[in-house]
Amino acid sequence: MAGKKKISSDKPITGLSKDQIADFLRQMCEIRFFEEKVAELLKIGVIKGASHLYAGEEGVAVGAISTITEDDVIASTHRGHGHCGAIGVKHAHTEGERQEHWNKMMAELMGRATGYCKGRGGSMHIADVQKGNLGSTGIVGGNIPIGTGAAMAEKLKGTNNVVLCFFGDGATNTGSFHEALNMGATLLGGLPIVYICENNLYGMSVPFNQKSVADAGTASKIENVADRAAAYGIPSEIVNGMDILAVRESITKAVDRARKGGGPSLIEAKTYRWFGHSISDQRIYRSKEEEAEWKCKCPIECFGKRMVDEFGFKQAEVDKIKATATKTIEVATQFAQDSPYPDPGELFDDVYVPLDEAKFAADKAAEKPIMAKVKAIEDDIRAFVREQSGGAAKSALPKLNKDATGKFEAKHGMPILTYGQAVVEAQREEMKRDKTVVIMGEDVGLYGGAYAATRGLYAEFGGDRVIDTAISEAAIAGAAAGAAMRGIRPIPEIMYIDFVTIASDQIVHNMAYNRYMFGGKTKVPCVLRTEGGVGRCIAAHHSESLEAWFVHIPGLIVVMPSTPYDAKGLLKAAIRDDNPIIFIEHKVLYSGVMGPVPTEEYIIPIGVADVKREGTDATVVAYCRQLHFAMDAACELAKEGINVEVIDPRTLKPLDVETIANSVRKTGRLITVSEGFPKCGMGETIARQVMEYKFADGTVAFDYLDAPPVILAGKDVPIPMSEPLEDVCVPGRDDIVKAVKSVL
Repeated sequence: MAGKKKISSDKPITGLSKDQIADFLRQMCEIRFFEEKVAELLKIGVIKGASHLYAGEEGVAVGAISTITEDDVIASTHRGHGHCGAIGVKHAHTEGERQEHWNKMMAELMGRATGYCKGRGGSMHIADVQKGNLGSTGIVGGNIPIGTGAAMAEKLKGTNNVVLCFFGDGATNTGSFHEALNMGATLLGGLPIVYICENNLYGMSVPFNQKSVADAGTASKIENVADRAAAYGIPSEIVNGMDILAVRESITKAVDRARKGGGPSLIEAKTYRWFGHSISDQRIYRSKEEEAEWKCKCPIECFGKRMVDEFGFKQAEVDKIKATATKTIEVATQFAQDSPYPDPGELFDDVYVPLDEAKFAADKAAEKPIMAKVKAIEDDIRAFVREQSGGAAKSALPKLNKDATGKFEAKHGMPILTYGQAVVEAQREEMKRDKTVVIMGEDVGLYGGAYAATRGLYAEFGGDRVIDTAISEAAIAGAAAGAAMRGIRPIPEIMYIDFVTIASDQIVHNMAYNRYMFGGKTKVPCVLRTEGGVGRCIAAHHSESLEAWFVHIPGLIVVMPSTPYDAKGLLKAAIRDDNPIIFIEHKVLYSGVMGPVPTEEYIIPIGVADVKREGTDATVVAYCRQLHFAMDAACELAKEGINVEVIDPRTLKPLDVETIANSVRKTGRLITVSEGFPKCGMGETIARQVMEYKFADGTVAFDYLDAPPVILAGKDVPIPMSEPLEDVCVPGRDDIVKAVKSVL
């Protein structure tokens, strides 16, 4: 029954061999001794940074992970040494492999090159993705969407694998917890995941519900986290987290349920941490009496006693197991101290999946003849639209009526599509090409997307590949990242770029950073589609241009196409790429821009700019909607004999600086145009990179500037709703004309 809970029995589960029971104790001792050694090394500065110690909670990690197979997956949290320890032991088949596992763990905490993540993740971000440990996160609750996405991937792949997702009681007060549990319960009929709350009674210093110090606050009005499961229609259970066998029994049932298609469960393990939140924590928020009471429930000592009293072990055997565990950690500590630090020359390794230079060159060459045909048609359409509008500034976007569309298609023998249709076509072709490509987001399915950018795909591919979600931006982005790490190529859609503010933790700290933070041992092939920009009078919460935010983040690629041809070719390339990509469209372009789109297979390689119009007097760099204003401005300036070169970067990161710098070398002048806010915006970024660009002869592009760069951007105000105000809050054609004249 959904939401039902009970205290699990303390009776031992049958069917365990003596060797399994002995290994349970050994694992718990290895985790405990590891944590005690880490505490010691933190105090003397051998281990740097923050470590959130797991001592006292060993029964949860070992009991839970004993229930899964090597094909299953875990998602961990900042207090994750126990989870990493237990999953690593599961994959160790010899004493040598077991020792190597603890060696890598200790080396990672010491920041050594031999660590699991080459010293880049440390205590809070340790992972071994190849062996099912999707890693821990330093953001409370941040791993729960990741685990949910991993479970989505397993269900989509039909593997029958299960995900264990660990988190503390503090995480249950975050939005990520609630979004992810709701997603786990609703997506694809329920996902194969067990949510395990290790309720150690305190979220840092704040008691969850009951307190032993009068002045302490509380984080929750309810006593049990398990009560929250009923809100999502999933079963829950409370278990004694200090009893490894009780944990094992409870998790076994939940895992079996998930594996049989029953969906998620929430298990609340009542436990206690021996140390404070971190090594500097004085624990003034809990009483000494409470600590002493919980120390009497030590999972190691209690289980060791049961081994003697109930399971036929001699005390000498128990003592020997503890001594073996102690030795393992001592050897690991020495190994780590003897290991080298990472080479500073490797600082930039693994931020991105390495580029295949030969393929990139081939793709670049293959696009040139296609691009030449397309540009001729685009120029023809642009001239026609200008002629029909009489050169009015507000008619800069190349939009055709039905009759004109038919005439241009007949004339050039190439379909004329809207920008939105090109986006749909790209997704359709890649979904046919690759069964691992899925779309997920709000209203993307039956409705076809808020701007029809997924129209018809639900009917064609079904609800398992075009997945409608609840309004849960953080869960959408995080689940996409988790699914990508497990072999799916998700296209999550965030309806408006303004809403990425809600999902920024998942986009930055997981989607962008995981590859680097985990030592280059994972890929996150994910294309987050979103749209922004002004032009529909929907004010500041639905009209921003935040591309510069994501250009700022290492690990992300940022693409902003301007034309239907570019939108299709770049989106296809992005879906095939192994890096996380932010693919930003403009809301006005979906139906406001039309252009030729070839019927033959093509992609546009990421990181290649397009010289839309050649010129000699000034270089104008503009992208997305502003590209069309720049092209219109160039036509106006040509009437006065001013010949402007217009470049569309197409990809903002990586930026094709070479193409822009070569243009500036020719023209001596640079104007950048964007809709984003002016401070720390794209214009400044482009200008800086161009001015620093070094040519083969040793000169830099700055040497060729005959005038200071001009940076046109949005005004330093929130986007207003009223149309006259909205019109003047971003550059237009006349602003570009004026800027070009100012530098001549």
